[in-house]
Amino acid sequence: MEQISINLTLEEVNIILDSLGRLPYSEVFHLIHKVKAQAEAQVEANEMRRQEHESVAAQAHSEVLV
Repeated sequence: MEQISINLTLEEVNIILDSLGRLPYSEVFHLIHKVKAQAEAQVEANEMRRQEHESVAAQAHSEVLV
């Protein structure tokens, strides 16, 4: 099956998951789990990149002060 990528905000993903949660679980559980797994992986990756960026910025700032 062909796959696509969609860019959504975290809030939009949560709205979609909330909407899916109103449907019969047996019909949508696989989709809920797939969306959650992909979203969690991306949120974790974004957090790691943010922390790395803050660390590099703090190090650069401290080097300027020396």
